[in-house]
Amino acid sequence: MSLPDQKWVPTHVQVTVLRGRGLRGKGKHGTSDVYTIIQLGKEKYSTGVVEKTTEPDWREECSFELQPGVLENGGRSSYPAGSNELVLTVMHRALIGLDMFLGQAVIQLDKVFHETRYVRNEWYRLNSKTGKKEKERGEIQVTVQFTRNNLTASMYDLVMKDKSLVLFLSKG
Repeated sequence: MSLPDQKWVPTHVQVTVLRGRGLRGKGKHGTSDVYTIIQLGKEKYSTGVVEKTTEPDWREECSFELQPGVLENGGRSSYPAGSNELVLTVMHRALIGLDMFLGQAVIQLDKVFHETRYVRNEWYRLNSKTGKKEKERGEIQVTVQFTRNNLTASMYDLVMKDKSLVLFLSKG
C-alpha cells in the first residue's frame, strides 16, 4: 500500500475552550462565576473559574485519548453510548450550595472528524438539560483538533524488552 492510500487515524483529540458569550447571569448583578466541564466518556477536565461575567475568556485546553475505531461512521457498537460525544457543561460556581447549570453543548466527534479531518473552531449553542424547556443560554467557542501520537511498534518492543530484562535481573 502506498503512503497516499494509508488512512490517517488520530489517537487523541485536543479540545480548547476559548470563550463564551451571552451566558445567563445566575449571581449578583446579573453575572456568573463561570467554568466549563469537558467530558469524553469517563474522563473529565474542568476550566478555571472566570468571575463576574457573562462573556468568559478561558483559552484552556485538554487532551483525550480516543478509543480505537470510535471515529468510524457511527462509532463502534461495542463502546458504550456516548463514547464519541464530547460534552461541554457550562456551570456557575456558587459560594453556598450546589453549582448551577448554565448550559450544555454536545459535539459528535465522529461527525466533526469526517467533516473537517483535523481542526474545527466553532461556536456551539448551549442547550438546556434533557427534558427541560429550551431557553436562550448563550454559546461557547471551542476548537477541536485531532492528533496522532506516533508510538511505533519498535519503541513498544524496546519498552517491553527493558521490562523483561529488569524482571530477569531482579529475580537473580
